[in-house]
Amino acid sequence: MKHKNIWYGLPLIALLIFSGCMKPRVALDDTMWGDNATLSSAVLFKYEEVKNQLGYDEVVTGYQNVGISTTSNVLDKEKATINIVAVKGTDLTKIGIRFSHFAKKIEPLNGAPAAGIIADFSKGPFVYRLYSADGTIRDWTITVTVAP
Repeated sequence: MKHKNIWYGLPLIALLIFSGCMKPRVALDDTMWGDNATLSSAVLFKYEEVKNQLGYDEVVTGYQNVGISTTSNVLDKEKATINIVAVKGTDLTKIGIRFSHFAKKIEPLNGAPAAGIIADFSKGPFVYRLYSADGTIRDWTITVTVAP
């Protein structure tokens, strides 16, 4: 009879032990990171078709992410602008952009192409809104042109 009472008490003991896991966690104070609604750099890229045997009977076709050369890439933190001049012959209708930043979020505005996606950058300039962890919001203007 004593052994049956132990089996009834085990779930209660387990509930008490694991109830510590149900307590709320301490939240990170995002405001301690300060104003980081700034960009560090912007890089243009495109995809090039790649064909390789890779040890298979047939050729495997894929795409490789390739950086686009620029003649100028000027970042102005005070004006929140980046002006990029790609090398002559670059097709601005089939490129993408990557940002280096410390912001919490980047949001493309007014039809600006999303970062990391191949899009048409010939109709710029484009505005991207950066949100800092401390609540600061700053709009950055990105202009992409081709060298003559």
